[in-house]
Amino acid sequence: MSLTYRDFKSAIEAFERAETIALACHVNPDGDALGSLLALGIALNDRYRDKKITMLSHDGVPEIYEFLPNSSRILSETPILAYDLAIALDSGDPARTGQRIMPIFAASLERMDIDHHVGEGEFGDVRLLDTRAAATAEIVYDLVNYLEVPITTDIATCLLTGVITDTGSFRFMNVTPRTLRTAASLIEAGASPSLISEHVFDNRTFGATRLLGRTLSTLGSDASGRITYAAVSFSDFVEEGANDQETEGFINFIRSVRGSDVALLFRETEEGKVRISLRSCESVNVAEIAQQFGGGGHKMASGCTFVGPLHAAQEALIAAVRQAIGA
Repeated sequence: MSLTYRDFKSAIEAFERAETIALACHVNPDGDALGSLLALGIALNDRYRDKKITMLSHDGVPEIYEFLPNSSRILSETPILAYDLAIALDSGDPARTGQRIMPIFAASLERMDIDHHVGEGEFGDVRLLDTRAAATAEIVYDLVNYLEVPITTDIATCLLTGVITDTGSFRFMNVTPRTLRTAASLIEAGASPSLISEHVFDNRTFGATRLLGRTLSTLGSDASGRITYAAVSFSDFVEEGANDQETEGFINFIRSVRGSDVALLFRETEEGKVRISLRSCESVNVAEIAQQFGGGGHKMASGCTFVGPLHAAQEALIAAVRQAIGA
């Protein structure tokens, strides 16, 4: 079932009213979250040069996305609590922006939600939501055009990064003719698919590549074969000299196992703390599973953090997934 709220007129009116605007994406940001955040931030700065625009990412910018234009301007926190307008991109819920960023949404005068997934409950005084969009970047592309801001090469690069990463380089079932038309327009504006792919998919450090091998060596599945999983221990990170940001894309290898309905990647980022990424086919809502452990996200792509040892996290999450899918 598709759901669409595309009130661009109300969005423009909110931009016009605000003197201070904060834009934030979800924790552990991916290409769509950062690309959408940066593209809108650049467009708003181009259109409203007298306004204060602040871009926020609780977990900063992973190294593979530092090539994105203006990425150095993204802050992980801000001393300002209340803005005239606070915008959440690709987040589904203010809580997904992280504990340092989330209070801004309660304190700001107006809130805006821009996303291609719709979580439980409504959020935002202005909502730009479209579940038919393959990426939040598609919605931002339409919003920038509505703003009548020219799609520069910088904006196009940010948006095409969002589209490419959230469609698995146009391999996922969320790709539509509109997605391809948007991508073509962004390429015409100067974005380079090969440059984006080189930075995002073909630019791992030696340690991160060895870490991928270690991770895949732990690949396992439940008895039904419908759940696949792999894990990175804290000692793996230390021994290979890699960090959690460098596991971007690991989950796609686990997700690709034939017959798997749900894929899980466990990363023990420090002793007693495990981050879990969940991916699923369309019939399984992993956001509901992640919410059981204080996380969230989208129906087919979510995450959470488990406080406890790695083996306990694996047992708890796999049990929750088995119950959800009836395996």
